[in-house]
Amino acid sequence: MFNQDITPYQNLSILVMVSFVLQSMLMPIMLTEIDGPTGWITIIIAAILLYLPTRLINKSMKNHEEDTIISISDKLFPKYIAKAIGIYYILMFLTINSLLMKDFAEQIKLMMLFRSPLSTIIIVILLTASYATKKGIQIIANITNIALLVALIPYLLTIIFSTYYADYSNIFPIYPADIEGVVRSIPSTMLSFLGFSVLMFSNSRVSEKGKNFRTNKLFIIISSFLYIGSYLLIIVKFGMKEAANLVWPFVSIMKFVNIPGFFFESTEIVGLCFQMIVIFTSICILAYFTNLAMQETFKTKENGYFIYIQIPILYIMAAALPGMYMMFPYIHMPIYIISGLNFLIPIIVAYLSNRKRAT
Repeated sequence: MFNQDITPYQNLSILVMVSFVLQSMLMPIMLTEIDGPTGWITIIIAAILLYLPTRLINKSMKNHEEDTIISISDKLFPKYIAKAIGIYYILMFLTINSLLMKDFAEQIKLMMLFRSPLSTIIIVILLTASYATKKGIQIIANITNIALLVALIPYLLTIIFSTYYADYSNIFPIYPADIEGVVRSIPSTMLSFLGFSVLMFSNSRVSEKGKNFRTNKLFIIISSFLYIGSYLLIIVKFGMKEAANLVWPFVSIMKFVNIPGFFFESTEIVGLCFQMIVIFTSICILAYFTNLAMQETFKTKENGYFIYIQIPILYIMAAALPGMYMMFPYIHMPIYIISGLNFLIPIIVAYLSNRKRAT
């Protein structure tokens, strides 16, 4: 049950969902780095840089339909390099998931559970997510599809309608563009497309591989539109100067929602409920593919029990790491390194795989 296959469109939903959540979490970095409403240029450049190598990567995955990037590396590199790649992906997924969990727990504490210890909230999230993840990728994919319909789309519509009284002049002037800020924020923007890294694992779990290769490119296009739309909505609502001080931009929008005819007294709570579903789903997605990365790296035949091994690791990391709002001044160099590795490793593996196949 744990290793059941999913459809290409379920895979597309997973990639879009996990990318949207990381884009939301890293949005403040872009807002602080760019001077002016030209962040959408950064998103377009990052999307193009990720879109261009998808053909090369798709070709490699066609030759290794049942393999992840780790098992492909085992066939191409010496053992220690393949292990290093596997350990890197494990640590990367664990770190991002722990940061996401810490950020999520802080939002819940601030908005709903004021007196509850943060550690208790993290444990509850961990145990619930672990139980859901242990059910397998097919259950996660079904949850993701439901979350898209009942949470992500209404969540985005609520944010869009919240700009009813916004100042649309905030998106101007576009020229002169802050080229230095755009270039500086490209690595964090590329990292925000986390589905690009998840794709290197999820492809092996898709039943119809041919159709999936087309949806791989579609994922980048959809994520780009969502990212650009979200960025522009925040700029329209707050303006660049005020937006640069936001810790949780989407939560901040919910605090000032004024939708004509909306029958809920507190749209902030409604928006937070939608956000909880979206973030929880992404935590399950990352936990599953961390499990898969562990399984491939350590070459075990286990059926999901690495999920439970992640619980103490994620708890310690989430409890020890500071919140994202405290890490913003110090996170730039790690983001450059992680973004570069996430971009270069798949390209190098795909290139060597295709070259070996040709010879």
